[in-house]
Amino acid sequence: MFLQCVLAHHLDDYPLKESYMKYFKTVTDLETGKLRKISIGEHLTVSEAAIHFGVTRDSLMKVLLHLRICHKEWDKVAGQHRHLMCDEAVKKGLGFRALGEHGPYVVLSPSAISLLKDDLPAFLMAATRHKPTQKALMELEQQDKQLREPLDVEGKVRWLIDHHPNLSIRKAAGGIGVSESYFSRMMKKQRDQRSYLEQRLKEDCSAASEMVLVHEKQEDVQIAA
Repeated sequence: MFLQCVLAHHLDDYPLKESYMKYFKTVTDLETGKLRKISIGEHLTVSEAAIHFGVTRDSLMKVLLHLRICHKEWDKVAGQHRHLMCDEAVKKGLGFRALGEHGPYVVLSPSAISLLKDDLPAFLMAATRHKPTQKALMELEQQDKQLREPLDVEGKVRWLIDHHPNLSIRKAAGGIGVSESYFSRMMKKQRDQRSYLEQRLKEDCSAASEMVLVHEKQEDVQIAA
């Protein structure tokens, strides 16, 4: 089933801080025989949901494929494969296939968003088949549970850099759902901060050594006098 959509204004209590798409399905009125549009409520595209969760679109799509909410399907019109929602997922109320200007695409229902929100870190871990990455993510999850406040995205990146420096950027970034460029920027930021602190420490130690030498010279002068 393909749905039509129209751009609607943002609702204050909706999670995304931007406009969303309101979707309708077209049905036939049995009494009049006329077509009517019925709203199915607010849904998010995969890209919008990825922004909402603070992960990349590719990472979220890997989770949707792993959960069999979506699958790869051949698009005859476009002449290429597309990731579209499985019929079973549509029946379960997890979303729909919408037909846009450039072809069909996936829209996720509030039920799907709620499902992903509850266990997204675990789903990201499950969708990662690289065992060292899975081990690192399990340790990260355990560490996160022990903290009074959970780590934010930057905190998770820094933790992985510190505790699993041998993980590739691609694997580590994909495991927590961030882009490789963001992970690389955080690595550079951490290196720069540590370099700055090390330089300050050297300068402080040098200044302290000079003060000790001056003090010793003053004592030598006093003894000689």
